[in-house]
Amino acid sequence: MRGQRGFALTLLVACAAGCSGPAVSANCEIPQAPTCPDPAPSYASEINPIFQTYCVRCHGPGGVESNKPLTSWAEVNSRYGAVLQQVFYFCAMPPPGEPQLTDPAARAALLGWLECMAPNN
Repeated sequence: MRGQRGFALTLLVACAAGCSGPAVSANCEIPQAPTCPDPAPSYASEINPIFQTYCVRCHGPGGVESNKPLTSWAEVNSRYGAVLQQVFYFCAMPPPGEPQLTDPAARAALLGWLECMAPNN
């Protein structure tokens, strides 16, 4: 399965580089060749708080994107590709006017966790 995720990541990078899509923010760094850190960032202690802070307001109950919930590991994992694409390659999430995920450590943890196949740890 790791190979499948790596292949999907490669396709997303290629698409982000060559396909038309949402405008990329000038302040957003597109990561190059992300890898799975050892140990993988913990969903429970590192990643879930990021989603709670930056995503659940809209992607939770009553939010404008409640039809695309990101309130649990299963929901985030099922939208793995979309999260990776929208946060890191299109820099479209969080949207303008919402708190931005600009902390380099939080961004690195989230990207590393996604590259580790989004473990439920």
